[in-house]
Amino acid sequence: MPSFHSKRVILFLLLTFALSWGFELLIALTIKQKAYLATGMHPLGMFFPACSALILQMFVFRDSPIYFSTFKDSARWIFYSFFLLTVVYSVFTLLALFTHIRPLILQAVGAIFVTLWTFVVFYTFGKSSPASLQTAGLQLGNTSLGVRFIGGVVLFLLVQAALNWIFGLGKFPGILDRVGGVPVGGGLYPFAVFVFFLISVVGTPLSALAVLFGEEYGWRGFLHKELIKLGPRTGVFLVGLIWGVWHFPIILSGIHTYPATATGLLLGMVFFVLVGFVFSYAVMKTKSIWVVCFMHGIMNSIYPFVLNHLNRPHDKVFSFGLGIYGLICLAAIGGLIMRDPIWRSANEALRRTG
Repeated sequence: MPSFHSKRVILFLLLTFALSWGFELLIALTIKQKAYLATGMHPLGMFFPACSALILQMFVFRDSPIYFSTFKDSARWIFYSFFLLTVVYSVFTLLALFTHIRPLILQAVGAIFVTLWTFVVFYTFGKSSPASLQTAGLQLGNTSLGVRFIGGVVLFLLVQAALNWIFGLGKFPGILDRVGGVPVGGGLYPFAVFVFFLISVVGTPLSALAVLFGEEYGWRGFLHKELIKLGPRTGVFLVGLIWGVWHFPIILSGIHTYPATATGLLLGMVFFVLVGFVFSYAVMKTKSIWVVCFMHGIMNSIYPFVLNHLNRPHDKVFSFGLGIYGLICLAAIGGLIMRDPIWRSANEALRRTG
């Protein structure tokens, strides 16, 4: 089995948690989370896991396949542009927090830079060889299977909304005067909701690709590869556990789905472990970090879509979706996932390379 480098994992976690939790502490001590959300900026903390992983792999770990002095392929510009984006977005976020510049202006300019990074990704893909992308861990992988995984996330959340309706655990929020922030007349409401649903499935994850990459490349791109050296199931479980702990400040701030209590933290841990198994399984099956970026983005966009336009649970804890009953459904899916031979073959591959 390949040697497990605990120092690499510790360095990554120290750097990631220091940056992420440090920023959350700054918010807690100053304007608080609700005021931060009101700025409309993307969550800055989501950039830090990938940024930390890239700093270590490109400038610290000399045997890394993407170490700066040996990896000269064009795919490296995706990484360098992500560093630049993280710095620029950090500046815009701090300006939004602590100056009198209108947040809407900074939000718009920040969104432009996030979109520009996505264009850099598309352009670089066109200029890079498959071998270069694979070395960087950025290959598209099995795209047809990836589409099925992405569709599976959408279907899961819609089924959960239907179950809440069937069992009387939620209610239709009613016809709203706005859909996606756009004023809509009553007659156009169903059409507007359908269009916004399509935007939530495709447009929203794509527009936030940089932010999603920031989180997923750190957890599923770097940490997953390091921890599965302890065994595929053990490694994936630990990634989900750490990912859950990383979310503690958000849960305790009171803006997360789960309540800012010990029960909320426990439910959050269960959720992130279970979803972590699904996401890591998707990476293992498709060989693509991009697929799980979209899965993550769709979960972030479709869940609030369901709450605002389809079915709002009476109690977010005792309900389907992200509530306890939804977690039971996720656990059932996890049980099916664990039956896949890929776990055994991954374990055998680790032994052969050891």
